[in-house]
Amino acid sequence: MGDKEIIYAAEIWSVKQGKEEEFLKIWTDLANWTKANEMCNTGAVLLQDLEQKNRFISFGPWKTPACVQAWRQQPEFKAAFVKLKELCDEIKLSTMKNVFSIP
Repeated sequence: MGDKEIIYAAEIWSVKQGKEEEFLKIWTDLANWTKANEMCNTGAVLLQDLEQKNRFISFGPWKTPACVQAWRQQPEFKAAFVKLKELCDEIKLSTMKNVFSIP
């Protein structure tokens, strides 16, 4: 599979002030569950804005859009998402494709 064929789940998280540590715990638990259950992804990255400490961006490569959709339908994902949603002012979920990269 070429890099341009990889699909990415990408999320932008605007976490409520003071809830960052709780958010990190739940997000990390979800990422670890995803990896342990071989949900057809190959990793995950969580970035935190240096200036706006409550802003996070997460992304990870997946084999197909159907894999992302199936992951988001899992009861474990839904349960974690409910908790994450309570900690956030805004969440944007996306499924994206790579259109350019430099190795």
